[in-house]
Amino acid sequence: MQRAFFLTFEGIDGCGKSTQAQRLRRALTERAFRVTHTFEPGGTALGRKLRTILLVQDELSLSLFSEVLLFAADRRQDIDEVIAPALKRGEIVIGERFADSSIAYQGVAGSVGKERVEQLMGIVTSGLIPGLTLLLDIDPHVSLARKTDLDRIEQRGSFLEVVRHAFLDMAASQPNRWVIVDAARPADDVFKDVLKAVLKRLE
Repeated sequence: MQRAFFLTFEGIDGCGKSTQAQRLRRALTERAFRVTHTFEPGGTALGRKLRTILLVQDELSLSLFSEVLLFAADRRQDIDEVIAPALKRGEIVIGERFADSSIAYQGVAGSVGKERVEQLMGIVTSGLIPGLTLLLDIDPHVSLARKTDLDRIEQRGSFLEVVRHAFLDMAASQPNRWVIVDAARPADDVFKDVLKAVLKRLE
């Protein structure tokens, strides 16, 4: 009998989260697992509206703390509408980004405060923590070179280098949950490591 399992992909913009998450969903489905795939921001109707505000509308001039709160609203809606019901059904939930992103992007790189954001995320998620987090690690110069249109957050440039190191620090401090994958390689090579790590955890 399949047991519920929540796993997430983290990493800076352009690291390949969507590509790897979609490939993983297909691979697990082919192995007869029941899978739900969601992403932030935008995995719900509310999330799609917030995504436009967070990533596109420069004229709003959001403060970084306001940014945290909007991501938090998207995350809570995703939990209530998508993640929690899927876990209750005993499914594997694949999430592109979760609380760790807010800690890295706004808490550390945005100087809102790591502990401050961690406390907020504890409330927002009701203590929900992924059983596995795959960090797709890549140099920002390489990841952004893959993209033609940069969103509002990606345009911050050196900001992403700080985000990258925040993710690496979190991974080092919680090795039982995190697996670091070199995402600078071809997508097929990256996926081999992703699938291996996930199947090992599901066993």
